[in-house]
Formats: sequence, C-alpha cells, structure tokens
Amino acid sequence: MVMSASLQVAETVFPELEGWIRSIGGPSLGELEKKAIKAGEKNIPYEALAYGLETLPTTPVEEWNDLVGSTQKAKELSDQFGKSLIMGPGLRLMDDNSDAYEPMGARSDIWVFQTQMIQKYYPPGEQYRSEVEQVVEQIRSGNPDIQVWAQITLPPDREPDAQEWLAYRESIVDLVDGTFIGVYSWGRTDSRILLNTIDEIFASACEEK
Repeated sequence: MVMSASLQVAETVFPELEGWIRSIGGPSLGELEKKAIKAGEKNIPYEALAYGLETLPTTPVEEWNDLVGSTQKAKELSDQFGKSLIMGPGLRLMDDNSDAYEPMGARSDIWVFQTQMIQKYYPPGEQYRSEVEQVVEQIRSGNPDIQVWAQITLPPDREPDAQEWLAYRESIVDLVDGTFIGVYSWGRTDSRILLNTIDEIFASACEEK
C-alpha cells in the first residue's frame, strides 16, 4: 500500500505501482473531494481515498468533533468516486473516543494506525503486541472484514535501526493485514542512512515471501 497527499507525485509514481493499493490522502473532507475530482481529470490510477482525520489545524474542528459523522461523509465520498475508504485517525484522538471505533470501522474499508505512541513505551515483544492487539480488536469490532495496517516508526530520537523495526513487525505481523514504515526524521538524519535502513527492511520482508 502507498499513500500520496500530492497529486503531482501520484501522477508520476502511481502508474509504476500497478498491483499496489494506491491511495490519495487529504486531511479534510473538502480537500479529499478536491483531490478526487482533480485525480479523475488527470486520469490518475488509484484504488482508495485516505482520510487523515486528526486533531491538526488542517482538519476542521467540526470534523474531528463528529468522528462518526465525518467518517460517514468520507464513505459517501469514496463511494461516489468508486474508491475504497482508508481511515487514519490519530491514536491519541481515538484513545479519547474509543467508543467510536465500532461505528467508524463499520463505515471503512481499510484502517491504518500509527503505533509510535506504543513504541515510545514498549520495546518489541509481548507488551507491544498486546497493546496493538487491543487496538486491532477495537477497529474490527464493527467490521470483521476491514483491513488493518499498522505503521511502525523509525524513531526520530535515535539512529534508524532496521533490526529493531523488523523485531516490532515480527511482534504483530500475524495480527494485521500489513505493516508500513513511518519516518519522521527526514532532514535530521543522514538521508543515506535512512534509505539504507529502508532498503534493508524491504529486502528482509520481501525475502519472507
């Protein structure tokens, strides 16, 4: 799976990624609709719209104050354009609104969640797995068929470590439909080290198949 918030990047890269779940993302319903319209005009190939519903200035307050209603509108929008809906609300936001997991999941096709807040407190292993499993169960409570993807982050406070990332993945790989790499240290870490780490992760994960 790959997500681009940039239509320019999607237009350039997505034709080369046939067979992937290609998604176009936006932080608000208005932005998502605008991008879907423009993507259609540009004939950009993609499979899903990704709604980044988070408590950030780019998402209107009324949208994250009505999580279920906003998800319903996003689902209607994705149906309108014949795409799947990917939801990616922040984990902190969902921690404060755990009762919304079931109805939001029922209106979604794919859910991606960031595990870095769990990584902050737990190393790879049973406790990390247990925390992730709890979130996955909440997401699937309203939709047993929903795909769940977990973002495992290369922590920004230290040099990226492919083996640590892979150990986190090994802890949860059987719980989720997929894992992907989160990087928040571009510009703070030597890009060659980051790219080498990512290459090592991909090489190891692909070897398993």
